Amino acid sequence: MTQAGDAHTRVVAAAKVALPLVALALLSTLFLFARTGGPDPDIRYSDVEAIAREPRVTAPAFAGIGRNGAVISMRAGEMRPVDGDTQSFTATKLAAEMSMPDGRRFELSAETGAYDAATRTAQLTGLARVDTSDGYSMETAGLEADLGAGTLRSLGPLEVHAPFGELTAARMSVENAEGGPRLMFSGGVRLIYRPDRTGDRP
Repeated sequence: MTQAGDAHTRVVAAAKVALPLVALALLSTLFLFARTGGPDPDIRYSDVEAIAREPRVTAPAFAGIGRNGAVISMRAGEMRPVDGDTQSFTATKLAAEMSMPDGRRFELSAETGAYDAATRTAQLTGLARVDTSDGYSMETAGLEADLGAGTLRSLGPLEVHAPFGELTAARMSVENAEGGPRLMFSGGVRLIYRPDRTGDRP
């Protein structure tokens, strides 16, 4: 019994020394991996403050159906609420697509823009571009798309490359009409007709 008791005492004594050493070794290994696994993240308190002060949504995208039956989708690189308003947003790299019931498709894009969730309207600001599935390509100083109604209008004069030539106009609009959406140009429309292009049309 005495020998067994002495052995037990020696095991306990050894464990009191060995176990803390093992724990220390494990902790040292963890810290070593934490240091060598990659560069330390450089997150400053000022960065955290900026994120909290300026909330944003990265790469948002959503889709819906307009009252005229158009299938509409919109995406952006980044969106930020305007003065904390959860219904109004500014956007960068804004793009939208409107697929009309008659099969015509309008693709819109601009580097900057805004979206109003309450009215379901989007504004594409700066140099805005419109490309259609039937061969129109337009550039203008701004666009407004009513995503609820499925309509579109330019906010300034525009230059158009059409299947039959080039034209300039003060305004452009896509309105709902009997028989389907109608693309219209108005205000000092000037056309350069190129009949050689019409021969390429199906």
